[in-house]
Amino acid sequence: MLKSHRIALRPTAEQESRFAQHAGYARFAYNWALGEFQAGLEVGEWLTERTLRPRWNRVKGMIAPWGRELSQNAAKYAIIDFGQSAENWGEYRRKVKAGRRQGRRVGFPRFKRRKHEQGFRADNGPGTVKVDGRVVILPRIGWVAMVEELRFAGSIREVTINRTAGTWFASFCVEDGQELPPVKEGPTIGVDVGVGTMATCSDGMVVENPKALTSGLKKLRRVDRAIARSRKVHGKGNHSKRRERLQARRRRLHARVVNVRNDNHHKATTAIAKSAGRVVVETLNVTGMIRNRRLARAVADAGMSGFLTRLEYKCLWYGAEYVKADRWFASSKLCAHCRWRNEDLTLSERAWWCGGCGVLNNRDYNAALNLSNWPGLSFPVTGRGDRVRPAAPAVACEASREPGPGVWAPAKLEYQISSDSR
Repeated sequence: MLKSHRIALRPTAEQESRFAQHAGYARFAYNWALGEFQAGLEVGEWLTERTLRPRWNRVKGMIAPWGRELSQNAAKYAIIDFGQSAENWGEYRRKVKAGRRQGRRVGFPRFKRRKHEQGFRADNGPGTVKVDGRVVILPRIGWVAMVEELRFAGSIREVTINRTAGTWFASFCVEDGQELPPVKEGPTIGVDVGVGTMATCSDGMVVENPKALTSGLKKLRRVDRAIARSRKVHGKGNHSKRRERLQARRRRLHARVVNVRNDNHHKATTAIAKSAGRVVVETLNVTGMIRNRRLARAVADAGMSGFLTRLEYKCLWYGAEYVKADRWFASSKLCAHCRWRNEDLTLSERAWWCGGCGVLNNRDYNAALNLSNWPGLSFPVTGRGDRVRPAAPAVACEASREPGPGVWAPAKLEYQISSDSR
């Protein structure tokens, strides 16, 4: 299995300067490749990364002589990344012209700016980056201290260095050489994902939504107003130290929102995957839900897609089967006890009385119970579900075993979050 671990670095001032130089070199190479690609399209030529890389090697000494002291891996992988972006855009356009567009819209690659997140690939293939305890050895940079040790043992396939909210991170992709665990025996758990409550499980586990963006919105708005005043007083194009400090603070606030949300997702999804033999979830159209202007912010704040993605690969890690129910399966409208259907159920109703058996159903818990019975239901449904055996790392926790709905809380934290958690 390929597992990733993102670790914060403790570079010296000189090393931070080298990081910034490599990030700028990668950005320069990416923008050069994009310019060449656009010029090729104007004359009817499609330039791939295999064509662009030899061209770059011939001209880099003339257009970027300052890059001779830097690692060439940064520019090499920047051009490879651009080539992949161009191929994705081309494939999307071919599907659109053929009338079989699928998935999310893919736009034309854009030029990178210095204001965007800075990063670069530091490795040159497997085994080119070494880790010794809390120290990583990077080409042309040397020994760099890390805040913690790499938790996965195996061959280091890729190492990406990037900066988020003023902190430099190293993202390691490690091949551990272990086989995937077989599907284990265990209960079937239905998981209903929502906005007010992040997830409600059929075994009684309830994952609360931290609403990270809503909690930090007041501070974010205050900083945004201060930045707007600074632009009005000093001018948008004029340099301002105070504005730079305000923008750095805004980046830290946004990073905290992401960290709080991801931390909640990782702990909850690990607890669910470890306790279940089969996990059944809804197939949500999150993109369509975000188009509703009344729900867009709440849906984005919950991060439903990220929650389900993490739950999918953690089911693979811990040997649980991951099943997607049909998108049009009315899990909320059906009574889990008698299968009576409430056609008049509205979004604002969080509990409703069954017209068949007279039971008061909690909307979310009732939906989770219906999902746990998928696909062995005794009534027909429209469309079909999807059974998946997912892939890839996270936080191990234990969920409460108390019967009935209850608030979930991690009982034990064995190890921390990987890859996209920070």
